[in-house]
Amino acid sequence: MMTKDTTQGSPMKHILGFAVPMMLGLLFQQVYNLVDTMIVGKVLGVKALAAVGATGSVFFLIVGFCMGLCNGFAIPVARSFGAKDEKAVRRFAIHSVYLGAVFAVVITVTVVLLCRKILVLMNTPSDIIDLSYEYIVIIFAGIPSTFLYNICAGMLYSLGDSRTPVICLVISAVLNIVLDLLFIIVFDMGIAGAAVATVISTIVSGASCLVFIVLKCKILRMQKGDFKFRGRYALKLCHMGIPMGLQYSITAIGTVILQYFVNGLGSDAVASIAAAMKINMFF
Repeated sequence: MMTKDTTQGSPMKHILGFAVPMMLGLLFQQVYNLVDTMIVGKVLGVKALAAVGATGSVFFLIVGFCMGLCNGFAIPVARSFGAKDEKAVRRFAIHSVYLGAVFAVVITVTVVLLCRKILVLMNTPSDIIDLSYEYIVIIFAGIPSTFLYNICAGMLYSLGDSRTPVICLVISAVLNIVLDLLFIIVFDMGIAGAAVATVISTIVSGASCLVFIVLKCKILRMQKGDFKFRGRYALKLCHMGIPMGLQYSITAIGTVILQYFVNGLGSDAVASIAAAMKINMFF
């Protein structure tokens, strides 16, 4: 079992042991994002790169809320684990799944239906709006896979395991690059291929975390009575998750406003900013 009691021992050792794998995983993810941009730009051209770039801020706004929500759900799990209340750990975990499923369905249906209207409101250039829609509607349809990974990863983080989610993330990133090359170059799927590759790799990373939890995390093996829905657990999770989701989204609002004005400069400017932002993300 890969849980780690961080209430005992050296705080600095625990902090570094937990943070360094996460940092390396995020850096590796940025390497993937840069390679992904290179593949789209080199193979599909400037218009395709601009189409992906025009959706970046909206993607961060929506997916950022999902990630913040899941991170908030993990806090009561972590508190219960630190208090050695295994029953509460299990029940907060299963209620995270319940709430995650509800939020995933509601958010996915809403943004998929409003996708084109959002792009119009974002002042997306007319010569790339169809490509942008083709890309982002697939990404939005894959939001449940984002919830799957972030809820499972959040549970592992709560139990003191920061390595397994990073390993799953690295596997996902490598797979994403391979699928990008396969779908875009071999199958000639265009910009839709890049979106499908991203969704598939996210599903794989989430499924990998889930399998690890089922096989290795005995503390998360549900017992009789754990599956019953209890309002107090759901309310506590929402109390932590929704503010964190909104915090992520509020941070993204400035980027959305900036993207609106960049879109007004035309697709070449959008492509330029998209390429530059990939480098900026390292910092």
